[in-house]
Amino acid sequence: MQGGKTRDIAYNYIYTGSRFNQDLSFTHQYFNLYRNRLSKLRTRIPTEAYKKILFERITEVKVGQEVLVIGIIIRSHKERISNIEKYIVKVGIIDPRPSLGNFSSNKDLLYIEDENGRLKIQTDTLYGCWEHLITGVVIGIKGFIREDASLEAMEMILPIVNLPPQITQYKDELICFVSGLEVGNPNFSHTLLHVFADFLLGGLEDSEGSVSGRIVRLVILGDSIYKPVNARTVDRKAVGESELKGFKEMSSSLKQLDTIMAELAGIFPVDVIPGEMDPTNASLPQQPLSPYLFPKAAIYSALRSVPNPYEFEIDGVRTLCTSGQNINSMSQYLPETMNELEIMELTLNYRHIAPTAPDALQCIPIQNTDPFIIDQLPNIYVVGNMRGYKTAISNEGVRMIAVPRFSTTKSFVIMNRFSLESTAITLHEFI
Repeated sequence: MQGGKTRDIAYNYIYTGSRFNQDLSFTHQYFNLYRNRLSKLRTRIPTEAYKKILFERITEVKVGQEVLVIGIIIRSHKERISNIEKYIVKVGIIDPRPSLGNFSSNKDLLYIEDENGRLKIQTDTLYGCWEHLITGVVIGIKGFIREDASLEAMEMILPIVNLPPQITQYKDELICFVSGLEVGNPNFSHTLLHVFADFLLGGLEDSEGSVSGRIVRLVILGDSIYKPVNARTVDRKAVGESELKGFKEMSSSLKQLDTIMAELAGIFPVDVIPGEMDPTNASLPQQPLSPYLFPKAAIYSALRSVPNPYEFEIDGVRTLCTSGQNINSMSQYLPETMNELEIMELTLNYRHIAPTAPDALQCIPIQNTDPFIIDQLPNIYVVGNMRGYKTAISNEGVRMIAVPRFSTTKSFVIMNRFSLESTAITLHEFI
């Protein structure tokens, strides 16, 4: 690996994701998280045109009425394995049934619920829109109450939010996004990791001109460390020789990653976001990796260990990042035909980064707020550890980027921080 000269960084960086820094307390229940989500997003539903039919409580509606109700969607999946079933399988009472990768079905039932009651939704008039509704999203539904006390849905009303801030400056500078480095994976060549670092440091020729010389920030989007299966035990009393070997392998991987990040953080800022495999809490929002894991890199102020999700601004351009758990979780409950970008846009439309939390995605039982609510749309929305590179502009002008796993694709993404144009670079082109 070749060293490089420290680059002049002439931009204004602001960390805007403090709401994701949370105490790891699991002594509360999740009711307050849902209550806060409904309370805040309810005020974002535009109701001016529906005042005569707006009902503050679901329990107040009557048969035959035209109504507008606001609540949290509950989707009952016939094929989903319940937590109770998982437990009785674990203790050996019943045999496990085949696990499905996707639980979406035309047999699913939909309900809308508020603090006081629940209504079953009849979806035959929503022309397939119901397929995109999942447990945890807050919407308004206009319709009629049927004789069986169900809601015949006629119109879906989504929360509104501030549009992305306008980009007023221009500099030909690049941000690099990489995910799924999986340092220590025995099926992955460590040479590629050093080639990646060499590219960023300007040690390789590239066909795009001086791409590496224009990179002013690196964002690492989770799963940086490979976690051996024998290091994934949750029973500390059961740790044996195999588990200890796994932990030693992780320690060696951390040292390799530390060395590479120290090289890079000496040149330009490096943001490290944790992911599913990394040594921090598994529940979202994941808290920053300890700087003690990276003793060499931590001496550089340019190294920032940040939470997952992560949000920041550079010269007024806002970027929202996750390591992918939110999108992977949602994909299990949406039609299999939907791709990563379509699911990403759903989270923007629903104004919520992780609607399946806590029902199907682990999260911290936060009491006073729901940090996953989107108060303002970002200019850029980046999700790591996806199957491949994809990018598009959402209907509301957000640049969406799906970053592939480096360990399986040998690819990373560079993006112009003002034009928001991006491209994937695959390293086999330089080997």
